[in-house]
Amino acid sequence: MKFSSLLITCLLFLLLVMSTAHAQNEGELVVFAASSLTDAYESIADAFEAEYPGVNVLFNFGGSSTLATQLVQGAPADVFASANDNQMAIVVESNRITEPVHTFAKNRLVLIIPSDNPAEIHSLGELANPGVHLILAAPDVPVRAYTDIMLDRLANDTTYGEAYVQAVLNNIVSEEPNVRQVAAKIALGEADAGIVYLSDITPDIANDVIALPIPDTFNTIATYPIAILDDSTQPELANLFVDFVLSDSGQEILVEWGFASIRGDRSILVVDGEAMNPLALTIDDLRASFSSQTIEVNYIRDNEAIITAFTGVTLWDVLQSAQPNLDGNLINGSPSLNVVMTGIDGQQVAI
Repeated sequence: MKFSSLLITCLLFLLLVMSTAHAQNEGELVVFAASSLTDAYESIADAFEAEYPGVNVLFNFGGSSTLATQLVQGAPADVFASANDNQMAIVVESNRITEPVHTFAKNRLVLIIPSDNPAEIHSLGELANPGVHLILAAPDVPVRAYTDIMLDRLANDTTYGEAYVQAVLNNIVSEEPNVRQVAAKIALGEADAGIVYLSDITPDIANDVIALPIPDTFNTIATYPIAILDDSTQPELANLFVDFVLSDSGQEILVEWGFASIRGDRSILVVDGEAMNPLALTIDDLRASFSSQTIEVNYIRDNEAIITAFTGVTLWDVLQSAQPNLDGNLINGSPSLNVVMTGIDGQQVAI
């Protein structure tokens, strides 16, 4: 009798634990996500909800800057997925996020034109032609920040220069609150060209636009961070969702929608552009292929002299190994001599 009572008690406890665990995997999860993630995240939500049948993922898609403002002002949410680190940092600085921030995807810029190409645009060069109607995202939208980096590189390139960039800026006829609106307006033929992410060329507009690649020399890698809000009402579900986005299944869905996965990329430094021998180097590659040096650095911090040392390989050695193309590619009859070095965090330097 005592054994029977103990068994029943244990079974009831087990059922209670199972019920509690199951309940933690049920409910609504509110995700604020950049508009460029719309299709990919809706597909991720379908797969996530299939794995956790009691879950309903609710999205608020918009420009990352708009979402960040809403979160800083107290909008309730469980997860924030931004299209750049700057907008995520704004939310972190507001003390709504102290959880780890994870990079979950990467993206690239692309120039799109209507399929009938009324302005006869075939490359970046024609964006400066008089009368071209150009649409970009608004200045506080992440894709515009990446676009401005591209324009800065063009301004510093002898083929294009500051006058070219100013002419391009003069051709802007609209600045949209998010990147999807840029893509939609070009697909509708409301302007001659726009700059969006590669992932924005979705099946519903693929037949209405032509994508023109932006050379690596000028392009930039967009990085997408994700984090859980400290005051999430569904912290367990939020963790499960973030883990799913970072998982092989989540990464495969992102790749299907045109994003670059963070999976399997162990290179900490990529050297390409005008390089005869492009490089993708891991830490082990750097150690094995290049001689390391230690340098002593003196600097002042808070009125105190600091002496420290750094050990690493020289940029010159890596650059020489990549074999810069000193003749350069001819763009509109002029040479471009930039080698692009990209770190594991997506930061780039054009040399």
